[in-house]
Amino acid sequence: MSIFSLLFIGLQLIVLPVLSFQTREVIEGDEVLPPKRALYIQSIIMLSVIGALAALVDWKEDLPIHWYSLITTKNLLLAGALYVAGMLVNFIQYHYNKKNATDEDGIILPQKKDEYILWIALCITAAWSEEYVYRGVLSELFLKQGMMYILAIVLSGVCFSFSHFAQGWIAIPVTFLFALGFQYLYKWSGSLLLPVIVHFIYNISVEYLRRALVKATSGDRSDESGDPADDR
Repeated sequence: MSIFSLLFIGLQLIVLPVLSFQTREVIEGDEVLPPKRALYIQSIIMLSVIGALAALVDWKEDLPIHWYSLITTKNLLLAGALYVAGMLVNFIQYHYNKKNATDEDGIILPQKKDEYILWIALCITAAWSEEYVYRGVLSELFLKQGMMYILAIVLSGVCFSFSHFAQGWIAIPVTFLFALGFQYLYKWSGSLLLPVIVHFIYNISVEYLRRALVKATSGDRSDESGDPADDR
């Protein structure tokens, strides 16, 4: 195994989860976060660098990763089911932890036009980079070292879920299950194409779902109080 592969594994197992934990502490604390545009740009750069490192490892180790394969009806049905499951989980998660979800959406989700452009760019970058890193390079790298398939995808899923700890503790089990779902879609479809597409559409859809739920909740509160100002 090359030094680049060792660095790559260490990055996924240790560095990114630690950074995610630190980000969570900042969100929950009183520290002032950078402007959203700066956060989006930082995230795009970080994900691109990680994706580039994954490409280097892929090239050095000659991993059997495919970006494109023929899309069949069965693959589309599986992709659609995974997407619907993701949206349903987000809907339930929002109502389970409504107050925190609303507050954090205000911190993370875009509000202005220029923020939306960067947000979409971030969603695209996250989709290809995370699928390439976790479903492709990391799991295939584990398999090449003789690890059992189930253990390889579980370990890759654990790395993926803990790298999303910035979204809170509930995100860890939820993201882990979706990691397994995306991994299965990758294996079933034979390429990263569908996982990347579903991941991107899911990221974009969550923003609109959360915004619609926040708006509906605000409307319900206004109706109950008779005066929107009472809820401020």
